[in-house]
Amino acid sequence: MSRVTTPQLLPDRRSPPSSNEPVALAPSMIAAVSRAHAFAPAATPVLLYGETGTGKTFFADYIHYLSGRSGGFHSFTVSTVAPQLAADALFGHVPGAFTDARRIRAGVIATAGVGTLLLDDLHTLDLGVQKQLLQVLDAGSYSAGGCDRVLTAACRFILAMTDDPDTLMRQGQLLKDLRYRFGECAIWIPPLRERRSEIRVHAQRTLEGCPHRTGVKGPTRFSPAALALLCEGEYPGNVRQLEGIVLQAYLVARIDGLAEIDVKHLAGELIPRVGTSDAGTVRKTGASWNARLRSRVAMSARRRN
Repeated sequence: MSRVTTPQLLPDRRSPPSSNEPVALAPSMIAAVSRAHAFAPAATPVLLYGETGTGKTFFADYIHYLSGRSGGFHSFTVSTVAPQLAADALFGHVPGAFTDARRIRAGVIATAGVGTLLLDDLHTLDLGVQKQLLQVLDAGSYSAGGCDRVLTAACRFILAMTDDPDTLMRQGQLLKDLRYRFGECAIWIPPLRERRSEIRVHAQRTLEGCPHRTGVKGPTRFSPAALALLCEGEYPGNVRQLEGIVLQAYLVARIDGLAEIDVKHLAGELIPRVGTSDAGTVRKTGASWNARLRSRVAMSARRRN
């Protein structure tokens, strides 16, 4: 019997997202969540678009959770494979499909089963492969490379991209027919700078999850000044960047043995908006913190020796 190999997918997760609900305080985010609830029960494909780091994967997982589908949630980032291998990653192949194809390879569509499949960075997919994907969305079926047998695409598709579909279509990165295939089943995930009222909640959620993510205990709260500074920051990397800043501040404050993250622990990581009163404090404390950290590392090395 031929051995089956599959591209790497994120783990099948049948439980709801860890924080259950997206943070939705800003009107634009409330609208996004409302559309997620409207589209979730249907089997139709959904398009998510927004800047990198805005939380499109989390949102796709949330739609899957709301849908109640019996299968799991799977995520595949198209841009992680070479363009010439994208079709093979999606549809798979059988032995003899091409030189060195000695065993069956199941594509991500087959691996997703009856669950939900997120195809991230769709706009990086070759237009020819986009056309093949369009046929899958229309017919609900496809064939693996080197095989005439028709396979059923049982999963629910969610496609994600970093810009709005009309712009990508004009730039020649998105197939026109594929863009129109979605009609109005599209959800815009706004950047964090346009929903500043949510920064505080995102920061607190991230801090609460730090012990699980790092495996070590640390501070449990922010000082008022640190939280205010976080709320004034610019985040070109959006929620992902904010989470990274909080995670590093958690570990830095832990070295100090403190139960609270203060402004100095954010030094060198936060980019304040112009005019923020604490911007100078961040720059001044950064040098002193780095000096103290180097001193502690050197002391630990001397002790080991």
